[in-house]
Amino acid sequence: MMPDKVDVIVIGGGIIGCSIAYHLAKRGISDTLLLERRQLCCGTTWHSVGSVAEFRGSRILTELAKYSVELYRSLEAETGMATGYKKSGSIMLALNPERFMEMQRVMALARAYGAEAEMVSIADVQRLCPHVKTDDALAGLYIPTDGRTNPVDTTQALARGAKMKGATIREDMPVDKLLIENGAVTGVFTKEGFIRADAVVIAGGMWGREFAQGHGVALPLQAAEHFYAVTQPIADLQRNIPFIRVPDESTYYKEDTGKLLFGCLEPRAKPWALDRIPESFCFDALPEDLDHFEPIFTAAVERFPLLEKAEIKIFFNGPESFTPDGNALLGETPEVKNLFVACGMNTVGVMTGGGVGKAMAEWIATRERPPGLSAYDVARAPAFQISRSFRHDRTVEALGVLYAVGWPNREYSSARGARRSPLHHWHIEKRAVMGEKAGWEVPLVYAPAGAEVEVQLSYGHQNWEGWASEECRRALDAAVLFDLSGLAKIDLSGPDSAAALADLSSQAPKAGLSRAIWPTSKGTIEAAVTIAPMGQWHYLILSEPGAERRHLHWIGKRVQPGRNVSVTEVTPGLAVLLLIGPDSAKIIGAAEEGDLHIGYAPCRVLRCDHYGIDAWLVVTSTEFAGHVAESLDRSGKLIPGGHYALEALRVRAGVPAWPRDLDDQAPARETTKTKLVRVSMASAEVPLYGNEGILRDGKTVGQTTSGHWGPFNGKPEALGFISSEGGIDKGWIETGRFEIDAPGGPYPAKCDVLAY
Repeated sequence: MMPDKVDVIVIGGGIIGCSIAYHLAKRGISDTLLLERRQLCCGTTWHSVGSVAEFRGSRILTELAKYSVELYRSLEAETGMATGYKKSGSIMLALNPERFMEMQRVMALARAYGAEAEMVSIADVQRLCPHVKTDDALAGLYIPTDGRTNPVDTTQALARGAKMKGATIREDMPVDKLLIENGAVTGVFTKEGFIRADAVVIAGGMWGREFAQGHGVALPLQAAEHFYAVTQPIADLQRNIPFIRVPDESTYYKEDTGKLLFGCLEPRAKPWALDRIPESFCFDALPEDLDHFEPIFTAAVERFPLLEKAEIKIFFNGPESFTPDGNALLGETPEVKNLFVACGMNTVGVMTGGGVGKAMAEWIATRERPPGLSAYDVARAPAFQISRSFRHDRTVEALGVLYAVGWPNREYSSARGARRSPLHHWHIEKRAVMGEKAGWEVPLVYAPAGAEVEVQLSYGHQNWEGWASEECRRALDAAVLFDLSGLAKIDLSGPDSAAALADLSSQAPKAGLSRAIWPTSKGTIEAAVTIAPMGQWHYLILSEPGAERRHLHWIGKRVQPGRNVSVTEVTPGLAVLLLIGPDSAKIIGAAEEGDLHIGYAPCRVLRCDHYGIDAWLVVTSTEFAGHVAESLDRSGKLIPGGHYALEALRVRAGVPAWPRDLDDQAPARETTKTKLVRVSMASAEVPLYGNEGILRDGKTVGQTTSGHWGPFNGKPEALGFISSEGGIDKGWIETGRFEIDAPGGPYPAKCDVLAY
C-alpha cells in the first residue's frame, strides 16, 4: 500500500534515481519513495557500456567519479550483491599531433588533480593490448585506475542498499503529474492516488524533458541513438585488456567475458524521439542502422584485425540523453520550489552515478548546491533550448564533441543565431568572427581585410592573436567599443532595493559602477556580478550571458521576505556598450556619470574602473543601440573589440570573472591558505588558455583559470588560484620558484598575489 506522505519522492529507477534514494537513506532521510514507471534500469541504464573512470576533465567530475568507484567496490560487502566492478585500466591512442598535444595537457591536468595517468610508448600499448593496431599511432595515454562495472547489477545493489536503510521502491508505478501549490511542488499523482512529499526529484533520464515541460520547467535534453556491436566469444582475445579509446576514429573497445564490444560517439549523431518517448519503451533497442554504423565498423576492423574473422553477435542501437553544453542538469529547478532534477548524463551516468547521487542527496537535504557543481546547475540552461529544432540541431553535433579534440576555445557550430545583439549586422559588416554564449552571438575578434573570417584552432598560438592584439593596443592608446548586450540584466527597483542587494552580498551597494560577490552559506561564491546604479532606488545587475534563471532563483531565496523591491529580468530590452581607452570620455562627451543623450538616444553612462584604463559603460534601450554606436563612431576611426581582447585586458588588470575564475569552489573571502594570483610567463613560447598547472619548486600548488597569449609585452599571463596548507604570505611567494605546467614545459613564470 502506498503511503500518504513521505519526505522525498524520486521519479525514475535508473542508476541515478537509485543512487539518489540510496544516499538520501544513508543521510538518514529513509522516508524516501522511489517510483519507477516500469522496471529498474529499463530506460538507458541497462545498455550502458559500464566504463568507470576515476580521472575526468574537471576537478568536481574527478571527485564524483572517484567516489563512484569507491562505492561500487564496497557495495557487495554492504548489500550482498556483486556489482561486477573490476579495474582494467584504459588507453587513449593519439593518431595525430593535435591529439598528442591534447594528451599532454591531460597529463598536466592529472598532475594538478593528483590522478594517476602516464604517457606510454607504442611498445607499451602493444604489451598492454596486443590486439590493437598501432603502426599509425603516436603514443598512448594510460590511466591504470580506470575500470568497468555491470550497470544493472550496480543499480540493483544501490536499490537493495536503499531499501536496507529504509527507503521504499515501487516498480510499475508511473507518476501521472505533480501537484504544485504556491510555486512549490507538494506531491505526485499515481494510479494508486496522491502522495504528498516535501521534495520531488525527476531522475527520469530521457523522459525528464517532456515530464518537466508539462509542469512549466525547462530541461533542455534530448535522446540520441547510440551504437555499438558485440562479437561472439573470440578464442584469441586476451581477457581484461584495458578499455581502448581511439577518439580520432570516434571509437572505443572493451573486452567483455571473452567477447569484444566496440562502439562509437560519431561526429554526426541521430536524435531520437524528438516529440515523445514511446510510453511502452522498456528494455528496448532501436532499429539497426548498418549504413550509419558502417564507417565505424570499417575503422574497427582496421584497428582490431582479429575482428576480420570474428562473428558479430549483435549490432546494438539504444538511446542516451544529451544536453546542449555536454553537462548534466542537476539541482532545484528555478521555476518550482522543492522540485529537483538529475537528468542528461551525456553517457557518463554509470561512471559518475555514485557521486551524483551523493551530491544530489546533500543538495536536497540542505537545499543548497554542493560546492563545485555550478556548471551543472539546471538553472544555468536557457529555457529557449527546449525547442524541437534546437534540440535536433545541437544533438547532431553533441555526441561527436565528446570525442573531438578539446580545443580551449572551441565553439559549437550547430543551433546558432537564436539570440542576437541589436548590433549584430554591424559586427558582421566589420568582419567579426562570432562565438556563442548561452545562445547569444558574441563577437570574438575582428578579421582584417584580406584575412579569412575564422578562428583556426590550436593548442599553440592561433591565427587571430595579431588581430586581437591590435584591438588591445587601440584600447591602451585610443579607444575601442565592446558590445556587451548579451549580458544577463536584472532590474531591481523600489525603496528597499539597496537593502535587497545587501541581503545578497552582505554589504550595501557602492556609489557608481561596482562589483559584488554573492556568497553562499558554505563560504563559497554563488556569483560575482556588476551593479549599475540607474537612479534613486534603482539598480541594474549585470552578469554572464545566460545567468538570468539562476540569479532570479538565488535572489528569490536570499532577499528577505517583505522587502519593498521589484525584481525583473530586462535582458532583451537593454543594450550595453563598453568604451575602453584614454579617448573614451571625449568620444562619449561625458565628464561625469549620469543620464545624457548620445546622438538622439537617452543613455545611462557610468565610469568603469575594472580594466585599469579609462572606460565608460553605456546602457540604452535596444531600439537605440545602432544609433548610439553610429554616434560614437562619428569620426569613422573607432574600432570594435571582441571577447578575446576584452579577456586579455581583464587578465592584465587582474580582475577575476565569474564563473571562469570565481566559481563555486573558490572562497568568497580571501584566506591565508588560498590566494588569487596573476601568473606572468617569462617567454612568449606558450599561450595560456586556463587549466594549466601552477608549480612552486616543482610541486603543483594550483591551477590557472583564464589567460591570454601576450598582446601587451609578448608575455602570456593568466589568473588562477594557489593553495598551501602552511599559508601564503609575501615571503612564501618571493622565495618560491614558480612555473607553468604545460606541454613542452614546465615554463618559468612570475606569480603575483591579487585581491578580489
